Amino acid sequence: MSDCCSKNNDEKVQKVDLENLDGLICYCFKKSKKELFDAVKSGEENLIVDDIKAKMNNPGCFCETVNPSGKCCLADIQAFIKAAKNS
Repeated sequence: MSDCCSKNNDEKVQKVDLENLDGLICYCFKKSKKELFDAVKSGEENLIVDDIKAKMNNPGCFCETVNPSGKCCLADIQAFIKAAKNS
């Protein structure tokens, strides 16, 4: 896993907006909010999370440069999944 994703990131999670599913939630591996929302609704969100984690190890991620927040997306993904499950 890259350094940015292995750090204990105490930054706040971005606000979860389920009204607008446009755009990416994982910028390194091009995972969209809509794709993740649909996966949550079909109970397959772990497939996306596992795919991201595997790719973080090989070929590696570059969150600090491509994610607008400058941090790893995993905390935002987990918050998004929780919100989607509760919607």
